[in-house]
Amino acid sequence: MMPKLDSNELLPLMDIRNSYPREFYTDQTKYLLQEMVRHARQKMVFRISIMGITRGGKSEVGSTLGFWWMKIFNQCLQSGLYDDIDLFKEGTFTKQPIIFSTEFVCDNQQVYKSKMKQYHNDKTLKWGQIWQIDEEKKSTGGVGSMSELLEMTNLNNIIAKFNQCEIWIQPGELESRNVTFGIHIIKKDEVNRVNWGLLYKPFSEPNGATIFKFMGWVKIPMHEHEDFRKDYNLLKNTWIAKELTGRADERSILRSECAEYLVDNHYELFEKTETEKRFKNSKQRMKIVLNNVIMKGEVTTNFNELEKDYIIEEACWIVDQILKNEKELKEKELEESRSEESEDTEPKTE
Repeated sequence: MMPKLDSNELLPLMDIRNSYPREFYTDQTKYLLQEMVRHARQKMVFRISIMGITRGGKSEVGSTLGFWWMKIFNQCLQSGLYDDIDLFKEGTFTKQPIIFSTEFVCDNQQVYKSKMKQYHNDKTLKWGQIWQIDEEKKSTGGVGSMSELLEMTNLNNIIAKFNQCEIWIQPGELESRNVTFGIHIIKKDEVNRVNWGLLYKPFSEPNGATIFKFMGWVKIPMHEHEDFRKDYNLLKNTWIAKELTGRADERSILRSECAEYLVDNHYELFEKTETEKRFKNSKQRMKIVLNNVIMKGEVTTNFNELEKDYIIEEACWIVDQILKNEKELKEKELEESRSEESEDTEPKTE
C-alpha cells in the first residue's frame, strides 16, 4: 500500500520508484512497529530521524512515534521484562513507567543535552525515556561548535547505557549518528489524518560512511492527544519568538550563564585592588576556580579552553559594570546630599 499521489507529487519520486520498484509499492508500517517492539523487549536504544519540508508533518509523526514508544515500553515494564536491569538493582534508576509530554520535547540538541544532564543530577531521569529534538540546530562554526559536536557524539554513547531514546527532526537531511531508522515525510493527508513517509534503514560502511537503504512506505496516523498538541503549539511559538528576537545560540547563552554564576557564587574571586584598576587574582587563577566548579558539577557543560577564556572575560566585565554602577550611584547620592546641605545653609529671607 502507498499513498495516492498526484502527478506533481509523484514526479520527484520517479528515480526511487525506478530503482526500487518492489519497495516503492510496499507498506512497511507494521515492520517499523515490530522493530520498535523488538528494541523495547531487547532493552535496546531506539533512535529515529525524520526529515521533510516545513509544515509537512514531521513533528506530528515524531510525536505519534513518541506515544507509540511510551505505550510499548510501559507494557514491557509491567510484564517484568526489565526486572533484571543492573541499574535498577544498583539503585541508579527507579523502575517506573515513562510519560511523553512537551517536557521531553526540545527545540535543539543543546537544550536536550542540558535538560537530560539536569534530570540525571536531580535523580529524576527515567530509564527508557524518549525525547523529541525538534529541530536539530546546525552549528555555524562559532566558539565551542566543535566541542558541542564532540560532546554530543560522546554523550550518545554514554546515554545508551541509560536507554534514552530519541526522535531527531530536521528539514534538510536524516541524522546519521546511531539512528535505527530514518523517515522522509512525503505526504500530509489531513482528510484521513495520516502522514506518509519513505522509510530508510541506515548501514555503516567500512570507511565510516553511512548509507540509507530505502525500505518502503510508512503510514503514521495523527495522534489523539489534543492537550499535548495544544501545549506543543504554544511551545513552538516560544521557539519562533526566540529566533525572531535574534537571541544568541544556546552555547553562547550557556557561557553567559556560567559567567553570571561565577559572579553570583564566587564574587570574592573578582576582588579588585585598592586602586580598582586591576583584579587581585590572575585570570589563570580564575580559570582554576572555573575548572573546579565544572568538576564539582555546579556547571554541567564541558567548555573548551577558549570558551573558558570567554567566560572569565565576561565575568570580569560583569564585575566592572557592577562596580561602575555602584560608583555612579554613590556619586549621585553624594551630589544630592551636598545639594540638600547647600539648601539648608542658605540664609532665609523674610
